[in-house]
Amino acid sequence: MTIRWFISWILLFSLLKLLTGIRINGSVPKKGSFIIACNHTSFFDPPIVGACAAREIHFLAKIDLFENSKVFARLIKAYNAIPISGIQGLRTAMKLLKKGAVVVIFPEGTRSKKGHMLPFNPGVSYLATNLGIPVIPAYIANSNKRFLRLVLRSDRLKISFGAPISPVGYGNKREDMERFSQKLKEEVLKLR
Repeated sequence: MTIRWFISWILLFSLLKLLTGIRINGSVPKKGSFIIACNHTSFFDPPIVGACAAREIHFLAKIDLFENSKVFARLIKAYNAIPISGIQGLRTAMKLLKKGAVVVIFPEGTRSKKGHMLPFNPGVSYLATNLGIPVIPAYIANSNKRFLRLVLRSDRLKISFGAPISPVGYGNKREDMERFSQKLKEEVLKLR
């Protein structure tokens, strides 16, 4: 873990705990390479996962986030955001995973504005089955609620990490990746 990440992690986690009383169920392995696949309802989801994973992680992010503001683009790049632009984002994620890193992917591909889970894109399945690495399902509850409600604990901010899902038994064929995506979505939904 880099010094910048460690200091930011301590500050952000402490702030989240103090202001919202966030509850964390489960944990992620301290070593090894894996993907965290999480639901996505708020702009706050990436920092929440980053603070609660207690490990330096990398994020796949939509290219739009890097184009709207140079300042914001620098900020998210400093905290390991990888722009998804065609296949290049997946290649970068593959290199990181081969080196033992952790990559967070929001398989829905965008925020779900209505709060229900959107269909999962095949990127997570592609990476997991091609590299043979596990995927940790994660679910964040109430990150899309008004901040004051979270501070007053009217709505409780929660994140749950599930058991790793192995891609063993799933091939590189489209049908296998679709089955793995469906299994992953079911496991994320069980964490609600």
